[in-house]
Amino acid sequence: MHKHPRIDIRMIPIYFTAFVFFIINVKYIYSSALYIPNEIEWEVDNRKQIYIKNKSIASSSFAEVLLYEEINENISIAIKAQRLELHSYARELEFYEKLSDENIIQKIFSFEQNGIGYIAFKYFPYTLLDIADEIKNITLIDLKIIHKQLLDALLYLEGEGVIHNNLKHDNVVVDKDLNIKIIDFGMACYIKDLYKVFKDENLDIEKLKEEYPHCSPERLIGADQNFKTDIYSWGYMLKTSSKLFVSQNQEFLYPDLIDIYEHALQVEVSARPSVDELIFHPFFDEIYNFLFCFNDYEDMKGNINNTLFDKIGNKILIRHSQFEFAIYCGCHNEKNDETVTRLLTTKIHSEKCTVCKTGFKISKYAKFKVEVSGQFFPIHILKMKYIKLIREDFLVFKSQIRLKSNPSIGLQEES
Repeated sequence: MHKHPRIDIRMIPIYFTAFVFFIINVKYIYSSALYIPNEIEWEVDNRKQIYIKNKSIASSSFAEVLLYEEINENISIAIKAQRLELHSYARELEFYEKLSDENIIQKIFSFEQNGIGYIAFKYFPYTLLDIADEIKNITLIDLKIIHKQLLDALLYLEGEGVIHNNLKHDNVVVDKDLNIKIIDFGMACYIKDLYKVFKDENLDIEKLKEEYPHCSPERLIGADQNFKTDIYSWGYMLKTSSKLFVSQNQEFLYPDLIDIYEHALQVEVSARPSVDELIFHPFFDEIYNFLFCFNDYEDMKGNINNTLFDKIGNKILIRHSQFEFAIYCGCHNEKNDETVTRLLTTKIHSEKCTVCKTGFKISKYAKFKVEVSGQFFPIHILKMKYIKLIREDFLVFKSQIRLKSNPSIGLQEES
């Protein structure tokens, strides 16, 4: 039973209309001032969960995000509320119902009432905007892992024909293990149905640049966007995040870092790299430095901690409880992936690129391939969670080589 506050008789019609609703197994008890649910009762698997409004997390002129907590279980959700008349709710909801990727936030449930639309998500306490203050000991390799995941998400969105259009630090949530998810698809659009926010010819472009530094030049002037619009925002995020580690007078020590974000921040759209070109950039090589040429080592089999290894020629087959995969040595691959071949043979990245002098850089690990479920991929295309698993298994295999083999060429490890 709920204890109800004393009711002003003049407000009875309003309270009666807005008091209790039952829609798709969700009960709403509304605040008379904001029409934001104070309590949500949600039924899942024939079990009721009651969420109580805790606080407002973020707000803008378009929407408000609130934190709700389940009263009996340790579950927190974030609910985004926005007026239906703005039309962004329906568009955003469509994207959440269509998109399914581990680096993109997933909708739990949604409902509409009193001219307001609500979308519920899993709650994440941190965004990339506050990661430096809240999560300690962040390193440059952590930054690489985070931005690799962002590229993974952008590669998925490109495959779905979607432009996010508002990629920035506070639109990326992160957990304690540095797993990221892109949020806020309120300005997203399909490549075949562009959505332009800045369309007024009288807008002050210089002022817009100051207010929205993460937005690409073409977006600010109301020109057509494409997938490289998000690349510009990604480059801005990387550049600003890198200031946590690299002072201005130390930039010469990190040439790959400077090279990759300067490419992404090209004003000319055609001069920016594609998502797959960025994924293969040597800036990320530290993620793959567990790989080495194993083709010339003797064939062997092993079983360590219930993980089976079978090295045959230029292939290592690894089986364990989570999944099975094979790695093919990059030094002896006669046939490369189509993307890798294109990158290796491209002499000039773009005639309009202001930083590309000798061709776009490519990872020294680009020729290593992975076979998963009968499909072959360059290892760079895999999601970070799989790369982490492969790294753990491969390091175990490398230790076995040290113990069981002593080839004359010596162990060549990449650093």
